[in-house]
Amino acid sequence: MNNIPENPFNPQFGKRPSEFIGRDIIINDFLQCMSSPNDPNRTTIITGIRGSGKTAILADIHQSLESKKCLIVDVTAKDGMLLDILDICVRDGKRWLPGVFDEFTGVTFGALGFSFGVTRKNRHEEHGFRYWLTDILSALKKKNIPIVFLIDEVHNDTAEMREFATTYQHLVRENMDVMLLMAGLPSSVQDILNDKVLTFLRRSHRVQLENIDVRVVAIAYGNAFEKAKIFFESDVLEQVARASEGYPYLVQLLGFYLWKSADNPITAKDVDQALTKSKIELFKNVHDLIFHELSQKDRDFLMAMSKDSAESSFGEIAARIKVNSSYASRYRQRLITAGIIYSSSYGKLAFSPPYMREYLLEK
Repeated sequence: MNNIPENPFNPQFGKRPSEFIGRDIIINDFLQCMSSPNDPNRTTIITGIRGSGKTAILADIHQSLESKKCLIVDVTAKDGMLLDILDICVRDGKRWLPGVFDEFTGVTFGALGFSFGVTRKNRHEEHGFRYWLTDILSALKKKNIPIVFLIDEVHNDTAEMREFATTYQHLVRENMDVMLLMAGLPSSVQDILNDKVLTFLRRSHRVQLENIDVRVVAIAYGNAFEKAKIFFESDVLEQVARASEGYPYLVQLLGFYLWKSADNPITAKDVDQALTKSKIELFKNVHDLIFHELSQKDRDFLMAMSKDSAESSFGEIAARIKVNSSYASRYRQRLITAGIIYSSSYGKLAFSPPYMREYLLEK
C-alpha cells in the first residue's frame, strides 16, 4: 500500500469527502433552479437521520456555488444566527458591490429584540433584521446578484429561526432573488412544519434522504480503488457494499479504513477488519447520540425490538414492554418520526440506522 494517492474517503462530520456518493440528483436539482425563478426547488428542506449526509450536501453545494455569481450565506440554526447572516451579507457583499458596502463598517446587536446596529456613512443606525436584510438584498438585486441561504441543523427551538423564516417569506413575496436550502433531523424538521407561524414552509420542496443503493456504492468503491490500482478479490466488492447498507457515514468509514490498511487485492478478511473498526466509530458517533436523546420509554421500545433477529411485530413489542397497543403506538410514531425505525410491512417494524440491533444488544 505504498505510494498510493491520498485517501478520498472522509468520515469526518461536516466535511465534503472527495468520494461523495449517491447525492448528485439532489445537488443538481438545487443548483439548476438558480436560473428559474419559479422552480419549487428554490426553497428546499432536506431531512435525514444522523450520518445520512445532510451537512455534506450543504458543503458540496457551497463549494459548487463559489464559482458562480451569487452571495452565499452559510450558517447553523442557533442563537446568534441573525447576526451571523447580516455579518456575512455585509462582509461578502463588498466582493460584489464594493462601492455600496464599503460604507457598512460592522453589525452589532441592537438594544431591543432583533434590532441590529450598523454604522453607515459615519452614522449609526439601528433597525430590525428584516429592514437590514431587505436593504442589503435590494442593492444586490440591482446588480442581478442572487443570494443563497444554506442553513444547517434547523429547528424551531429558537425565536431567531422563526424570525429568519418569516423574513424569508416576505423576501419571496417582494420578488427578491433568494434561494433557501435547510437541513435538519426528521423530528426537528417536523416541528418546524407544524409550527403555526411557519406554515408556509409546508409548500417547500422536501427531500427525505434515503440510504444509497448498494449497487451504486459498489460501483463507486470499484472506481475509487481502481484509480489507485487497488483491486478486490472475487465477490469482495459486493461484500463491502452490502456491509455499508448504503448508509453514507458508514460508506465513508469503510472506504477510509480499507484504503488505509487493506492489502492489494482486498480480501474478505480486510473487509471484516474494516467493518469492525467502522462499527466502533458508528456506535460512538451516531448510535450513542441517538440513544442518549431518547426517553426511557423510547429506549424500552427499541430494546424490545432488538430481541428479534429480523423485523419486529408491533403487537409483540407492546406485550414485551407491558403496555396496551394504543399507548405503545405513541412511541412507535415518535421513533418513526425521528427516523430511527420504519414500518417494513403491515404491523411490522425495522431499524433504520445500520447495525442498530447489534448496538442495542451490546447495551
